Amino acid sequence: MSMRRVGVLLLAFTALAVSACSTVLAPDFGVREGRLAPCPPRRDCVSTQDQDPQRYIAPLTYTSTRDQARTDLIAAVNSAGPGNIVSSHRNYLRVAYPTSDRTDRASEYYYQPANAVDEVEFYLVPGMHMIEMRSIARLGLLDIGANRARLERLRAVFNALQQQRG
Repeated sequence: MSMRRVGVLLLAFTALAVSACSTVLAPDFGVREGRLAPCPPRRDCVSTQDQDPQRYIAPLTYTSTRDQARTDLIAAVNSAGPGNIVSSHRNYLRVAYPTSDRTDRASEYYYQPANAVDEVEFYLVPGMHMIEMRSIARLGLLDIGANRARLERLRAVFNALQQQRG
């Protein structure tokens, strides 16, 4: 086999390997046909669209306009901790929250990588007064209910803001 052919095969193999790795590791975010991505089999995910009672969380509901609900949702998102809005569209919002802060990482019993984040998605369903939610640990090792707890804190702030508009 010629050196050129070996080089081409090696290049093709490398490209295929990189492509396969990025495909396997790429997270599934966004809304497709009115649905957020399903939770994977592991237990570090909660979603309003999951049928498993351990992964299910009720959607947010609102009585205001959709635009006001979106404004209240962003205020609630900001109150839930130091998050970074990764994607913001009229009917969709995605936020990355670090799973820990500097104090947590200083503990001798801390087990999460420093770059571990939880990805949280919100889908304001058109024509309905409902916001679908999904929260998943992207790099963390164990969730221990953190995704659910964050969404419930967010729900409390969102509901309080909606009641003020009442």
